[in-house]
Amino acid sequence: MRTNILKCLGWTLICIVSGVLLVIPSIISAQEQTDTVSLGISPQLLDLTANRGETLQNTFRLTNASAATVDIVTTPKNFTPRGEEGAVDLTIDSTNFSLADWISVQPERVVIEPGQTQDFDVTIDVPENAESGSHFGSVVFQTVPPEDETADALVSQEIAPVILVKISGETFEAADIEEFKTDNSSYGSNPTVSFISRIENTGNVHFKPTGKITIKNMWGDEVEVIELDRRNVLPDSIRQFTSEWNPEGTLFGRYSATLTVVYGDNDEIKTAETSFYIVPWKIIIPVVLVTALVVFVFIKFNKRLLLAAKVLSGKENSDKEE
Repeated sequence: MRTNILKCLGWTLICIVSGVLLVIPSIISAQEQTDTVSLGISPQLLDLTANRGETLQNTFRLTNASAATVDIVTTPKNFTPRGEEGAVDLTIDSTNFSLADWISVQPERVVIEPGQTQDFDVTIDVPENAESGSHFGSVVFQTVPPEDETADALVSQEIAPVILVKISGETFEAADIEEFKTDNSSYGSNPTVSFISRIENTGNVHFKPTGKITIKNMWGDEVEVIELDRRNVLPDSIRQFTSEWNPEGTLFGRYSATLTVVYGDNDEIKTAETSFYIVPWKIIIPVVLVTALVVFVFIKFNKRLLLAAKVLSGKENSDKEE
């Protein structure tokens, strides 16, 4: 009797534990889904031109693609380039190319239901004494965590489109190719050649250069042309472009590459060159080994071959005399 009771208690405990283990992942999954906020913004970039004293009107459309209601607050900010890959640091502080103080947004704060979109009217008032050249900033759309700490979504998220404004006047466009190289000086069989192009903007306006890399072999024949991606280069910054070449077939020898960059309203041109080698060792090594073996055999048996040739030659002469 006592044994039966213990068995019943054991099975009951197992069922309870199993139920808890099944419920916990569901709770965690539901919590993760609730905490996930997905926002989409259109357009992601505004590239504008304005005169001093002009007012620009534009609209951003924000989409709440999550399953939760979000409370959105807007904040104009400036930004500065970080690194050479296109990343930026947002800041409320003034910069050499500040834009945030000119921006106003309506509505400043709004609640967006799941799956809904909201339009935000962005006004840029350019001062009469605005400095010529590029100014850049952003409008940060940020979710506001609920005041109730027991609520599900406690993590604030934000999305920030890029705004570039070029003010007419005394502007100047200037650029340099800071560096142009390959990631290695030599490559083996089936190479992937990575070209690194670093372009510096030394002017006061941003530009989006076009560029190409022309590759030639050791005889000067053109074997490939690679187009550079078009990306903005901000003033007082360097932008790095990485391009890959995956040649087909068997290649050998020295190759040269010429980078040609065209930028600005007047299509200014800058060029730079680099070189590299392709040595297909997987093909060359077997050929060298076979050649070395043939040479070794020839040297090793050279005397015997000569002796055999003399013997055969002597026998032939003897036959002729008879």
